[in-house]
Amino acid sequence: MSGDTNRTSEGGGLENIREASDAVEKSTAAVTMEKIWERQRTVGSIVVLAVTSVLLYRVDGYLSLDSQVFAGITALLLLYFLVTLRTDVQME
Repeated sequence: MSGDTNRTSEGGGLENIREASDAVEKSTAAVTMEKIWERQRTVGSIVVLAVTSVLLYRVDGYLSLDSQVFAGITALLLLYFLVTLRTDVQME
C-alpha cells in the first residue's frame, strides 16, 4: 500500500557544482569566440561573398552591377551576423 517510496535525486548532489562555476568563469571574449565558432558556416559565406565582390571589381575594372550586388549581400549578411552575435553574447 505504501507504493514506491524509494526516490533517487539525480543531480541533487555537489558533483555538478564545478560545471556551474565554470559557466560563470567564462569571459565575454571566450563566449564571443565560442559563438563565432558555432557559426563558422555563416563566417565562411561572408568571406566567400566578400572575396567574390573584390574579384568581380578587379576583373571588370569598375564597380559593375554584379560586384554591387555581391557587396550588398555581403554587407547585409555581415550585419545580420553581428546583430545575432551581439544578442547571443548578451544572453550568455
